[in-house]
Amino acid sequence: MQDLDTHRRNIAAALHELERSLDRFIEALAHRPSWIQVAGATGESDALRRACEAFRKIDYGMDDAPNQTLDCLGVIGVSSDVLARATQVNDAKAALKQACQPVSRLRTRVPRKAGSDGETGREGGPTEVIQLVRAILRSLQRSDLNLTAAYRKIPILGAPPRTITYVRASTRAVYRKTVAELETLLLTMEGPNVSRDRARLAALSPRETHLALVQEHYANIRANIVYERLDTRGRGRVQVVAELPMLYAHGRHPKPPDVTFPSPHQGGATPTRRARQSKLEPEPHLQSLPVFRYARPN
Repeated sequence: MQDLDTHRRNIAAALHELERSLDRFIEALAHRPSWIQVAGATGESDALRRACEAFRKIDYGMDDAPNQTLDCLGVIGVSSDVLARATQVNDAKAALKQACQPVSRLRTRVPRKAGSDGETGREGGPTEVIQLVRAILRSLQRSDLNLTAAYRKIPILGAPPRTITYVRASTRAVYRKTVAELETLLLTMEGPNVSRDRARLAALSPRETHLALVQEHYANIRANIVYERLDTRGRGRVQVVAELPMLYAHGRHPKPPDVTFPSPHQGGATPTRRARQSKLEPEPHLQSLPVFRYARPN
């Protein structure tokens, strides 16, 4: 792995490029929208303001929960130059994610922040274990950066849409981890269950090389789209993650799509989960991490 200073410089440069490309994109979008519709907006200017705020928001607010992002449901027809700048933003987001990736799974011990649990974080004082990427961002004075929002790409449609129907879904991420990777994660953790979990991993059969690290179910917003024509990949309909306003090339003879947003009473409802047979055992194998064994076939 590269030295820490190199990672710090790479992340700083990638973050600077993302912020620069966002500024250029927002400036172009604010002056040259062709057609826009945003859920809950009272008019075009309000819709544009909401969309720009959603695109720009990559930092945590005072009351924001960790790893949560601002959703803004909408569709915007734009000119080719605005679309090009949106593509540059997405390239910059991918570059930032790539710069953070080598240190994203590593943890480090740092002085506890002042005011946390009443401690001062002075030299020789209490410490805490955090992700190394968060420690690097702290050293860059960007502790407020929301990486989930910074990585989230702007949806760009491959053809003008005819109909757009939003749906809410409940999903969870499942990561296939080797036993060695899980042992490394446990090395940076503390608590009464950690030593017992290490023993559980050590007791596994050598043939059981992988387990599943499972995130909590979370709600996400998707859009089912029917195109006016086939896109460059020969598709006439697609489903995309649509937590940010979607962009498409407006063209010379625009016809606004028929957009169906979720009804207001659906906004706070818990999405239904599709019943499916799990490939995991029903109970977690570890206590300090949400790790499950894969179910053995009957």
